[in-house]
Amino acid sequence: MADEQPVEVIPYDPEWPRRFEEERAALEQVLAPWLEGGIHHVGSTSIPGLAAKPVIDMIAGVRDLEKARARLRR
Repeated sequence: MADEQPVEVIPYDPEWPRRFEEERAALEQVLAPWLEGGIHHVGSTSIPGLAAKPVIDMIAGVRDLEKARARLRR
């Protein structure tokens, strides 16, 4: 496709864990009523020393997926 951007992989950035922790703290406050098991840093930026796309990937577990989805529709 003509509008595709090349994938950028950069050397490991020691700031990635700190950036994740900042986002995790903010998201925990917003998602607290639905969270189960916390918010986790996943993907290549979570592996120290690994070159990666500069995107902090996260995953959050929820107690009840349908209730969480219903909340997003508001």
